[in-house]
Amino acid sequence: MDFTILSKGDADEIQSIADNALYEIEQKDFSADTYLTGITTDLRKEATVLSNSIGVERSHEFTAELAKLDKLFDNRAICFKSFVDANTHSSDQAIAQNAEKIWKKITAYDLNFYKLGYEKELTRAFSMIEEFEKPDMLPIIASLVGVATPLAEMKTAAMNLQDLYRKNQGVLATKEEIIPSSVQSKVVLEIMNDKLLPYISAMANAKPAEFGVPFAKIAQYIATINTKIRSRRSKTTTPEEAASEVE
Repeated sequence: MDFTILSKGDADEIQSIADNALYEIEQKDFSADTYLTGITTDLRKEATVLSNSIGVERSHEFTAELAKLDKLFDNRAICFKSFVDANTHSSDQAIAQNAEKIWKKITAYDLNFYKLGYEKELTRAFSMIEEFEKPDMLPIIASLVGVATPLAEMKTAAMNLQDLYRKNQGVLATKEEIIPSSVQSKVVLEIMNDKLLPYISAMANAKPAEFGVPFAKIAQYIATINTKIRSRRSKTTTPEEAASEVE
């Protein structure tokens, strides 16, 4: 049975093996084994770093979701603006005058504010919304036909867009400091192949009652992952290359 992880495993596979190995070892009390404890402590620390790396890389800077929320915000802003404009043509003079007041304020912020960059469009949107929510403005908004709803929807869309935009900025900042998963997975792989697996393999022979079960489960999981790796590699390499890939 395999008890050496193939080097061409991807970051997710290496992470999964490390997590499973740590889980199986934690099912028994090996606290008296200081050597094993030292290995698992190092492995847990490096596996956590790998997990963080994978998480950051997988975020893809929220590009698709940001675009989706930005489009939704744009649509709500256009809807709000369109209803205000429609009210300026109302046959009710009071409504038409109130709509003109709102239209002038929108114009002051830029009629196409939703076409600006994320930061500028959100700043102007929130400033505009704050003004329209003032006590003296609420009755004016309420007097207009169909305006209150798209205004509320625009506010919700702006809040959602701002929240994701801030998360994206945080990811970009973190990414400057994160270790690439392709690099960190090699660190985890080295601890597993060079330290943990040789040790528990030897101890499983010496003390099968204590180490036999966890070693067997870990080895079985590694064999399953290695099979997947070989299958994947066989599509792009010769059988000899795939079979010999252990380093």
